[in-house]
Parts: sequence; C-alpha cells; structure tokens
Amino acid sequence: MSRIILTAFFAALLAMGGVQSANALEGAYRTDWTRARQACADVGIAPGSSIFDQCVVDLYYSLWNEEYETER
Repeated sequence: MSRIILTAFFAALLAMGGVQSANALEGAYRTDWTRARQACADVGIAPGSSIFDQCVVDLYYSLWNEEYETER
C-alpha cells in the first residue's frame, strides 16, 4: 500500500514540475517579446505600424538565433 502512495506522490511531483517548467518557459517567451517591442519603441518606431511589427519579429528571431546557435 505504501508503494502505491509513494508512486502516486512521485508522479504528482513530476507532473507539478513539468507544469512549473512550462510556465517558466512561457513567461520567458513573453518577456523576450516584450523586450523586443520595447527596443523597437526605444529607437523611435511607432507602435502599431507594420514597420514596428516587422522590427519586433526581426529583432526577436535574430536574438533567438544568436542565443541558440551553439545548440545547432
């Protein structure tokens, strides 16, 4: 009986860790997009314009490529 309880507890603990990791990744993803938006606004590009949107996308993916280049 105690093995079943221990196994269930361990499975729940692993599931919780997975959810927290997913939440942390999602938070980092949002923070990176926010930083890219802020950087484009800081250089004077008007938010809401197509040029602003393109700046954000280009900056985000350029930084992402630099960060993960060593993993390729």
